[in-house]
Amino acid sequence: MKSKKTLIGLMTSVTFLVFATPLMVNADTDSSTQSNNQVPQIVIENVDNSLVSTVDVLDSSESAVFDPTILPVSGAVQTIKDKNGAVSNISLTPLFNPRTRVSNGSYTINAWGIGWNVTYYINISSNKITSANNLDYIIAMPVNSATVTVDSSKQATARFSFSTPIYNILSWTGWVRATINSSNNIVITTN
Repeated sequence: MKSKKTLIGLMTSVTFLVFATPLMVNADTDSSTQSNNQVPQIVIENVDNSLVSTVDVLDSSESAVFDPTILPVSGAVQTIKDKNGAVSNISLTPLFNPRTRVSNGSYTINAWGIGWNVTYYINISSNKITSANNLDYIIAMPVNSATVTVDSSKQATARFSFSTPIYNILSWTGWVRATINSSNNIVITTN
């Protein structure tokens, strides 16, 4: 278990260095070239300024929606921005056959932002979440408790409780939640 957390920590650090070092935000100030329905993007470029990829920044109440029928074998990543401007990345990766509908399959859920990274797995059978397990996390603050549970047949949540390190004056709970919606898509939300 310790080697797995070390590996996750190493992978998080490498991912952060790969994506954060050459990160440039495409902030076109000429509003005449932008339409009202255009989604802002984060543009990731190499040091030689060649385009690596673009990721849409969604403003969707801290949720990312994945359609398993079009999910690539390598998974997909969505970047969301909450009402306070905090940016989080959420990925969903199929563990087995990526062409099966959400009705059956296993998936890795990974969500991360500045100072935190959470990963867990869900198993789905007949459009129902049957299990959630293998919670791994790196959070840059003291965590009082961490659990991953199946809340209902359509929802699984990784929960974390925090408190201030001195006298436990303030406490709060954060979570990364996977839900199967009415369209059988997987919706991942954070708090």
